[in-house]
Amino acid sequence: MRPERILQIGLVVALIGIIDGNAYIIIPGGVLFLFGFISWFWSNYLPAAVTGKIEFSQTRVFYGDRVTGTLHLKNDQPFPLPWVTCIVEWPEELVMKQKELLVRNEGKQLFKSVYSMRGFERMKRSFTFACLGRGEYKMERLEIRLADPFGFAEGIKNQRHKERILVYPRMVPVAFQPNIFNNPFGGKAVSSWLYEDPANFRGIREYIPSDPFARISWKATARTGKLQTKMYDASFATEVTVVFNTTTSKHIWELNRNLLERGLVVAASLIRQCYEQGYRFSFYANSSIGAKQSAAVGIGTGEDHLRRCLETMARVLPYQFKKCEYVLATAGRTAGRNSQIYLVTALLTPEILHTLRQLQKKGSKVAVILTTRPQERAISGLNFTGIYNLPIYTIVEEEEWDELKQITFSALGS
Repeated sequence: MRPERILQIGLVVALIGIIDGNAYIIIPGGVLFLFGFISWFWSNYLPAAVTGKIEFSQTRVFYGDRVTGTLHLKNDQPFPLPWVTCIVEWPEELVMKQKELLVRNEGKQLFKSVYSMRGFERMKRSFTFACLGRGEYKMERLEIRLADPFGFAEGIKNQRHKERILVYPRMVPVAFQPNIFNNPFGGKAVSSWLYEDPANFRGIREYIPSDPFARISWKATARTGKLQTKMYDASFATEVTVVFNTTTSKHIWELNRNLLERGLVVAASLIRQCYEQGYRFSFYANSSIGAKQSAAVGIGTGEDHLRRCLETMARVLPYQFKKCEYVLATAGRTAGRNSQIYLVTALLTPEILHTLRQLQKKGSKVAVILTTRPQERAISGLNFTGIYNLPIYTIVEEEEWDELKQITFSALGS
């Protein structure tokens, strides 16, 4: 029963008792009125005095990492709160260690925690979860429910919440059988400042005595208080461009989530291999990472550039934003002379193969990495490869994307 109705009933009963002059009617009416007022006051005014937020120990994590979350609650008024419930919609990919905190309601998974609080009390509760899914997860709304001491009513406060966590795609070691092109991952890239191109700025590092005086960055030195040296990439450095096709079937509205994630594991593993071997690298996908924002990271190198690529992959949405052949053409136009283009895809179409052929004519070194298993492979798409003499590689391992320990690429037909 709503508090307003209890107030009305209590008031009517008390008035009847006053008119009749009967204390046995006045007292129950007054008690009902008091209970209704307390319930009404608790549910309408006290929720505004309670605030909460969730904080994570890390906001950028790798697949499989464990993260500690902390729920903070604050009661900014003197009245005790016997029943405080905090509810947040919780992603399935963030697997909670404390299973009792998760409930299902109308097909959604909710983080639900119940507490009692004294007046002006501040409290925090910690929980742990494992990140088992790539993506950006936003906790945009925290719902706080307060029950009155008698259980007649419940006050609800919806609080805007900006906490989010970004989970990078899974990465595993990769190997080629045989190696693609001129053995790009057969050895580390050799860098020497004698061959560096001043137009290819790479970053800043601490000064060492052998560095030329002209390469000192005075702005960075003033900012850090220590001598800093400019770094440049070699003009002949190999560039690797990874293009990922998010389309997993002939009909763009049919999505195979496992193939999508398998392809992103391949793309992320290639990018990390490029970083470890010292190559310049870039990433493109025919999807978006937000409202009308293409998934594209230009050429670069270093740890910061690797992080930008991984963040873009983590935010890739599971639908086609542009046709793959358009993204391939864009990647080809921006690639350098020594660029090697890897297309990671689950299927091949005549339009994609035609674009790859055009890139070959312009001198680009291209190769296709098929992410489908033998039983899933589109045979019709492979009929075009003999015409264009296009290197196509498949994945030897057939495990699911979240079970792969390594990725071995084998030339098709070998």
